[in-house]
Amino acid sequence: MATKNAVRERILDAAVTLLQDAGVKRLAQPQVARAAKVPQGHLTYYFPKKADMLMAVAARFLEMLARDAVADAPAPGERLASVVTRLVKDRTRTRMLLGLLVEADNEEELRLAMQNGAAFVRGSLAAVFRLPQDGPEAHLALALFWGLGLQQFLLGDARTPEETEELVNRAVAMIRRSALPPETQG
Repeated sequence: MATKNAVRERILDAAVTLLQDAGVKRLAQPQVARAAKVPQGHLTYYFPKKADMLMAVAARFLEMLARDAVADAPAPGERLASVVTRLVKDRTRTRMLLGLLVEADNEEELRLAMQNGAAFVRGSLAAVFRLPQDGPEAHLALALFWGLGLQQFLLGDARTPEETEELVNRAVAMIRRSALPPETQG
């Protein structure tokens, strides 16, 4: 017999997979229950409202980013670059982020969670690039990487992995230059 936590995790795994593979329109409770191979009553026991499930999916998304960072590179600066590169290149992660953002438009609690997640990522970018935590350069760095991810999502295979890597490297170089004092730029 599966433990309560194991059933909850199976439901959450199914929700994440559906969101990554098919987008937010497939994230209805009956579809998640079917994908998790549990009765819908089990799903509503663990996640009474869709918003509860979305909050858990958003938390899982941040856990995935943190896990990627630790697994991919030994040094903190390299970790962040690795996570950013993976986000920009990985259509499933971008689809997941987009789905959560769309749902956040209707769910205040999810919107706040997504804002906190964005602030965390922006703060991480600021720390790596030695930017003021809430300065305009940190906001621009976050927007730049989000934009690259959206662009890659739309272009799909029209851009090679090498071209994407080059764009990420150029973005990193631009951010690093913006972090330099004005007298050293040139």
